[in-house]
Amino acid sequence: MKNQLLLLEKVQAIDIQIGIIEEEEKQYNTDIARLLEEIKEHETKIATLKVELDELEKLMQTLDDEIFSCTERIKKNEDRLKNIKNDKEFNAATKELNTAKKEKQTKEGERSKLIEKVDEKKGLIKEADDRLQNKKTELEGKNTAIITNKEEWGKGLKEKTEEKAAIIKDIPPSLLKRYETIKQKRQGIAIVSVEDGTCQGCYMNIPPQAYIQLQKGSSDLIFCPHCHRILYWHSKVSNS
Repeated sequence: MKNQLLLLEKVQAIDIQIGIIEEEEKQYNTDIARLLEEIKEHETKIATLKVELDELEKLMQTLDDEIFSCTERIKKNEDRLKNIKNDKEFNAATKELNTAKKEKQTKEGERSKLIEKVDEKKGLIKEADDRLQNKKTELEGKNTAIITNKEEWGKGLKEKTEEKAAIIKDIPPSLLKRYETIKQKRQGIAIVSVEDGTCQGCYMNIPPQAYIQLQKGSSDLIFCPHCHRILYWHSKVSNS
């Protein structure tokens, strides 16, 4: 049993290394999926902002046209006033002139406020575009890293899988199945040492009798009563 526990410990070490490789590749793929989603969100946001900017610029053009129209009315009525002979026409032209000036002043005020909104919208677009470019650069880096590391990951997994296969052939199938079941339930750690009567998997004390059995080299598997992992006494396994 001591030799089998030693083999299981080696298998677990290999499984941990395999898990590290798989997790690294998985993390890159997760990051890429996240970046693609963020890029899509930024592109959608920019498109929305550009539509809003276009509406503001159309409104700006309308105001410019109206201001131009007011300017023309002012000029026209100023010219009329120079040639008017009677009070009635003079009063009418004066009223029209004042109305045009007032309208122009109002619209110029609206235009000033609109310029601020346009500038603000352009600023938001630039900020969003800068973030978008940063995300695209980050994505490019992740894709390059995957291309660079893919062969290394594949080679590492192949080597570790072959190394594991060479070991598990000497482990009884029932024991290996038990190990795999516990590993799936306990975050990849199925076999742990006991130090000073404490399980190094959950750091709970095990019964004294179980600890004594481990020290004597029990022929039966001993499990932690708390986390249910397979236990071994480190010095016994090492000396075997």
